[in-house]
Amino acid sequence: MNKWNVEEITWGEIHPFWALYLWPGRQMIKPWTPMINTTEYDFSITKKAEANFGFYPGVFFGVRTVEGDIVGVNSGHACSSTLFRSRGLYVRPEVTGRGIAQALLIHTADFARKNGFKKIWSYPRARTIRTYEAAGYTCDKPKEHEAYKKEDGTMVYRDNAYAEMIL
Repeated sequence: MNKWNVEEITWGEIHPFWALYLWPGRQMIKPWTPMINTTEYDFSITKKAEANFGFYPGVFFGVRTVEGDIVGVNSGHACSSTLFRSRGLYVRPEVTGRGIAQALLIHTADFARKNGFKKIWSYPRARTIRTYEAAGYTCDKPKEHEAYKKEDGTMVYRDNAYAEMIL
């Protein structure tokens, strides 16, 4: 049994983690993306999310300390009626290695399964592949790509791998 209590949190609670730690300096962070895999996009996702349709706008999960501080986050959003994306996994460095990331990934996959999705996918950084695999994902080899442009115009490059789990 998982010792971490993963709970649903709000966009307002997850956004600071993403802005400060996961994607620092990124110009625009939204609760969803139009990506349906590493090379294809479906811009109807944005329209559905903006219309607050189903799970397209995203759901957000966190792990709190007993004091109420959030120490780990993840999210997910619909990409279609059968495809769900796990996105934005981050655990504060002072608590890594304790199973929080794995608990967040498993919780997100369980949420997708319980809501009728058939597959969950993600685009994890190379250093987190073992965590994804431990949570039940199958991962490809990472590839370097342009991740995003910072506000100052600097391009950020990342090694990411495609990861998926059949639910």
